[in-house]
Amino acid sequence: MDVAAGTASMKCNGRRLVCLAVMTLSALLSVQVDAAQNLLVNGDFSEGSDNRPAAWKTETWMDRETTTFSWIPPFGGDPGEVEISSDKLNDSRWIQSTTLNPGLYYAGVEILTHGVPAQSWALISIGDQGVASLDVKGNSNWSKREVFFVVSRQHTKVDVKLRLAGFLNFALGQAFFRNAVLFKIDRAPKGALVLDLDANQRLWAGSRWTLVPIWLLLVAAILIGWRMFDIPPEGKNFVR
Repeated sequence: MDVAAGTASMKCNGRRLVCLAVMTLSALLSVQVDAAQNLLVNGDFSEGSDNRPAAWKTETWMDRETTTFSWIPPFGGDPGEVEISSDKLNDSRWIQSTTLNPGLYYAGVEILTHGVPAQSWALISIGDQGVASLDVKGNSNWSKREVFFVVSRQHTKVDVKLRLAGFLNFALGQAFFRNAVLFKIDRAPKGALVLDLDANQRLWAGSRWTLVPIWLLLVAAILIGWRMFDIPPEGKNFVR
């Protein structure tokens, strides 16, 4: 009886040791994968100076004093954030450039908006030509947005953009972004829309003769839209 009990105890202890070893190894591997997966530098906006996060730059369609950019460092357990605020119509974005090799990729970010009207939206995009997530608008809580895309060419330069854009590319309001990520993945979730970055870029490259009328139409539409929508938003900027 004592021998049997001892044997059972040894087996139980052995199983515990194996489980502990597996859990420890899994935790270590998870830490290594998580540390290696994000291809964006400072995607958590934890580092920066002079109101700018490290490794990110800003860009606007129009150079207007009514468009401002801010960096909110981590505080009280909350992650770092970046903000775009536009009191008058503009197309504004935080940008990080990187180079990708062939494969399937996932880009995501959390977004919060305030005073973003129906014809405006905040989103994450890869470049400007349609490889973009669903948008966030209005007065929203933090919402996760993502886009899956395929790269087929070696050394493809991409711009990851956290954008406040809108109808005819112009937007009003405030948008906050946090926890930006770019992963290379093996497969997308079932049912996810996967966009072809290279096909999209080829579509917009076109020939100079076919692009001339397109650009003329775009310029005309922008001028009309500017007159229609260039009105100041109601209320004051939202302070977080």
